[in-house]
Amino acid sequence: MKRLSLIVVVLVLTGCGWKIGPINYPPEPVGSARPSQVTVKRASSIMGFVVPMIFTINGVETYGLWTNGSYTFMLEPGDYIFGYYLGFDECRKYIRIEPVPSQLIYLGPPCQIRSAKSIPPGATP
Repeated sequence: MKRLSLIVVVLVLTGCGWKIGPINYPPEPVGSARPSQVTVKRASSIMGFVVPMIFTINGVETYGLWTNGSYTFMLEPGDYIFGYYLGFDECRKYIRIEPVPSQLIYLGPPCQIRSAKSIPPGATP
């Protein structure tokens, strides 16, 4: 049992290959519609705070977030499947990106993906 505990501690301390930061690019805006600046923010939660949350768009791993981390990118208005992996948990939800200058999406356990309609100009997520 002590050996297993030691292995777990070493893996946590070394990151054991966790994906943090950019993994893949989000879908690039290609249409004539004006893209929206989208910010995804990982909510603060005790659940899974020691592991990164892997954010996905349409099933493609896009970015690794620590607790309270955020990621901002441009997306064309339309429907997308936003999701995340957090440890062994997986969550997905359809999200509509509106034709507004910016949108904020909160991600958190247990399986919460919600949109704050827009970010007021000059505000920081």
